[in-house]
Amino acid sequence: MSSEVKERLLEYLHYKRLSQIDFTQSIGVSSTYIGAMRRSISDDKMLRIRDRYPDLNPDWLLYGKGEMLLKGGVSPGDVERTMEARGITMVPLVPSAAYAGRIQAYSESVLREQCEMIATQIRGAEMAIKVSGDSMEPMFTDGSILFIRRINDRSFIPWGNPLVVDTDNGVVVKCLYPGSRGDESIEARSLNPAYPPFDIPCASVFGIYRILGALSVYGAI
Repeated sequence: MSSEVKERLLEYLHYKRLSQIDFTQSIGVSSTYIGAMRRSISDDKMLRIRDRYPDLNPDWLLYGKGEMLLKGGVSPGDVERTMEARGITMVPLVPSAAYAGRIQAYSESVLREQCEMIATQIRGAEMAIKVSGDSMEPMFTDGSILFIRRINDRSFIPWGNPLVVDTDNGVVVKCLYPGSRGDESIEARSLNPAYPPFDIPCASVFGIYRILGALSVYGAI
């Protein structure tokens, strides 16, 4: 029964073009709530869902009875027009599984429709990535979501600022500085003094991404 409820909930999110993160944030539960569902939805959470999504038929969601939408349901086109009017766009959220590989290879090989999408009002963002660890505290805490855009010309790298670096050893978020070996390396520094700086060979860098904005568990940064 719980798997059927989860499938119907995911069907509704797909219809509304909502990401799981946006949905769970809107009803005040953990971002892992849907993936961890083992039972039906509790009464208190159903009240939140009904309040936030009045077009969703509770009988259909919980028991498969009737139609997905109640009368006056909102169409995907209506949602898109509302988002556009508010300056909201959807960008792919790079999964943590991609951190050990290349962002560029991931974004080129995985279709946009296969990605979890996240809404943002940050203009120019191409994708989002989640911070792992505390090396960039206090600016970025573990779990913060960064909205990023690739820097195509390295002459425009904003040295000394936090950036996302895509390397053959994985993805890191660090403040970058010119390296001690001239054009052969760049220096990566953490904001947390517990982590020492290190050099990254330029030959191992696949891409550098500007951080346009960030979202922490406490709100926008």
